Amino acid sequence: MRTPREDTSSSTARVGDAAARLGQDAAELARREVRAMRGDLMAGLRESAAGGALFAGAGVCGILALCTAHETVLRALESVMPRGRAAALLTCFYGSGAVVLALAARDRVGAAADVTAEALEKEADDIRSGPPTPGPEAPEPGA
Repeated sequence: MRTPREDTSSSTARVGDAAARLGQDAAELARREVRAMRGDLMAGLRESAAGGALFAGAGVCGILALCTAHETVLRALESVMPRGRAAALLTCFYGSGAVVLALAARDRVGAAADVTAEALEKEADDIRSGPPTPGPEAPEPGA
């Protein structure tokens, strides 16, 4: 016959074994999930890398097209005015465009900074005011 102390120790051992198995199963499940997520992320990164390479190629082609357009405009201007004046005119045109674009970019960035500052201030006010108070509860459907 078993003594009560032996029954307690054997049941404790069984619970301990079950807890250990549960821990191992949970760890294995977590490892499988992490491997699956890693595989999904790596597949997405590979596709993103291919897309980035295509964007880089498009950028190079765009720069080459811009250089070609510049040469075309410069040669067209040279046919109606002296070479130095044509280059100066084109330089002034590019400089004016750069100034206009820079001013527009400055305004956009300033507006975005203002919106961000307002949102942060609103969040800070919400945090300072404390937890939100619960509103009235909605009535039960059909009541």
